[in-house]
Amino acid sequence: MLLNESDTFPIPTHSSLYHKQPMTWLLFYLLALSLYDLRTRRIPNWCTYPLILAGMIVHFPGHMDLWLACFLLLSAWASGWMGAGDVKLWMAVLWALPDSNIPSLILLVFLSFLITSIIQFFWRIIQKQSLTGMKSPAAWRTIPFLLMVWHVH
Repeated sequence: MLLNESDTFPIPTHSSLYHKQPMTWLLFYLLALSLYDLRTRRIPNWCTYPLILAGMIVHFPGHMDLWLACFLLLSAWASGWMGAGDVKLWMAVLWALPDSNIPSLILLVFLSFLITSIIQFFWRIIQKQSLTGMKSPAAWRTIPFLLMVWHVH
């Protein structure tokens, strides 16, 4: 069967690999997972492993900055700064993003953690909670990160 010219899929000629629909679905997925994390203080493996696996299949071998970010996240978990579910969620989000975000990846992760830490700091002051030594749900921190990636690219 021969395909007509109108039956073929055009190859994008622009440099941006971001398409609004997949990024929108990822945003809704992260929003739902963040709400689940706020309620249960857990991020199930069945929510993170498929996204990590799909991202690794599509983007393997990945870029050095992606591997560095994953290493830093695992180091944060090993040091007790982050929970294992949060680390897996961050790794899933990083692997799910298209390759064009790589040069600014570490900077955007750092900015996201900085901005959300300031927000969490003031929230704890308002709620009269301890500022240190307290673990809290952190899946919501991926949402500002994804919005920054979306805006920058």
